[in-house]
Amino acid sequence: MCRRGDAYTDLCAAADETHADLVVVGASEQAGHRFVGSVATRLVRTGRRPIVVVP
Repeated sequence: MCRRGDAYTDLCAAADETHADLVVVGASEQAGHRFVGSVATRLVRTGRRPIVVVP
């Protein structure tokens, strides 16, 4: 499946469409994301489903 657009929105939509039990994402290595937030951080904060963040 290929999507274009906001990563957070598209990951949530794909997880909803496939009835995902778990979402696995990689952690961002960019320094700015520590202050602004990354896709992984947004997914964890919403708490809609279990998220695993790998380094």
